[in-house]
Amino acid sequence: MAGVRAPGPPGPVGPGYAALGRRVERLGGVQLGDVAALAETDDEAREWALTEPLINEVRAAHTLLIGSPMYNFSVPATLKAWIDRLTFPAAFHAPGTGASVLDGTRVVAVLSRGGAYGPGTPRNGHDFQAPYLRTYFTNLGVPEDRLHIVKAEMTIAGLVPELARFQGFAADSLEAARTAVRSLATDGFR
Repeated sequence: MAGVRAPGPPGPVGPGYAALGRRVERLGGVQLGDVAALAETDDEAREWALTEPLINEVRAAHTLLIGSPMYNFSVPATLKAWIDRLTFPAAFHAPGTGASVLDGTRVVAVLSRGGAYGPGTPRNGHDFQAPYLRTYFTNLGVPEDRLHIVKAEMTIAGLVPELARFQGFAADSLEAARTAVRSLATDGFR
């Protein structure tokens, strides 16, 4: 059925994705609706069939909500696989002009972290999650003022005995994140 994709996270991109993407790059200015006809192998057609619906969902979204834990200082593999699949040549830029089609899209990324990564913490500078998402979405053309990153830190303080002393910090961080999300939700669809 057109427009309906399999449930669950997308798998990693494969060789057919890369081959089709390079072909599109070489041709330049290809409309998304024309990409399927450029597939030369079943693998390329299959990769595009997995990719196109994701691109169309993001292009159609007014607000894109991402919820992500921090894994090993960055995003989980499932989120990275989704990002890799979306990053198809010219998927979010108008052919000819190069203008972003996401300049009106709002992105809200709600991030949870077991530790603390802000200024003054021992792990300051180890956050590769928020900067990665900020760089990725602004590179796609989402304006900085339409990109909102909300963080809840020390989320495992109640689970790990060595971190118990940070439970107050964790509660404050979670409440600040909830307040930020509520504010963004009541902000409407600006």
